[in-house]
Amino acid sequence: MKWTVHPAKNDLTKTLLSGFFVTAFLVFIGIFYGIFWTIFGFVVLFVSLHSYFFSTSYEITEDDVIIRNIFMTQRRKLNEFRKVYVGRNGTLLSPFTRKTFLNQFRGVFLLLPENRDEVLDLLRLRVEGREEQDKGQGSEN
Repeated sequence: MKWTVHPAKNDLTKTLLSGFFVTAFLVFIGIFYGIFWTIFGFVVLFVSLHSYFFSTSYEITEDDVIIRNIFMTQRRKLNEFRKVYVGRNGTLLSPFTRKTFLNQFRGVFLLLPENRDEVLDLLRLRVEGREEQDKGQGSEN
């Protein structure tokens, strides 16, 4: 299953407001601190906001989850994950079976498309369903 998410396209008002504030901030820095700090501020903001202003593509294969954005491609095995947590804007794939503060550092957050139910069903089947099958097979031996 493949999908692409582009948050800046989905909410034009928020995009225009954030673009205005980023531009105003860079102009302010340019006036008071000079061109070097303006360029530095632009680079820092570009890197930190790239996932909002540029699209991110997601792909779930039989064994992997692949995340592609403007800077990198991340490939993780689905068997690394044990739990699927659903949020308002996306889902977190966690390597732990229960909530812990390490989820945000060790897990992977996926932004979800409009047809989020299909994606969530597939993720639950591949992550949590596999875990239940492993438990069932372990008790038979």
